[in-house]
Amino acid sequence: SLLQEMAFMAMRKNLDERARKKELDAIFAKFDRNQNGKMFIRDFMSEMEDQGHEVSETEVRKLRQLADSDGQLTRAAFDSYCLHSALFASLDKNGDGIVSQAEVTSKHEMAFNALDKNHDGFISRAEFSKLTKNLSRDKVEAVLAKFDSDGDGKLDYEEFKNLIQKKKK
Repeated sequence: SLLQEMAFMAMRKNLDERARKKELDAIFAKFDRNQNGKMFIRDFMSEMEDQGHEVSETEVRKLRQLADSDGQLTRAAFDSYCLHSALFASLDKNGDGIVSQAEVTSKHEMAFNALDKNHDGFISRAEFSKLTKNLSRDKVEAVLAKFDSDGDGKLDYEEFKNLIQKKKK
């Protein structure tokens, strides 16, 4: 019946909206690195560029208009941006109408997360050594020394990205 079909459509729309909100929550949390309810637009733009998306001047302008004086977006501002952004819509790789966290995660970040076995946000000397079994201890130390820019004996995501990008060149 028409009534059942309308009820089904309303339920489906509600489920899609809940799924969209859940994924947006996850995406926002990924960029809200210090969990203060805000994310830097430069982190979002950097991630988009890492994935090969061109961030147009129009997109940058939209983001800046919504950001505070520190270049940060609140969750509400991020939602507003996502609703009206061609760039964000283009991230929906499987065309299901929902941009998932996986669709916003670069290959670099997936690799980093796979290597960060204890999920502490760093690749430790031990985690790095397991990855590079064919490298001598001296070579492991040399690579770490070269890319561990803050000297803490482990690689954070930015240092890891520098290592990966250096290898590609």
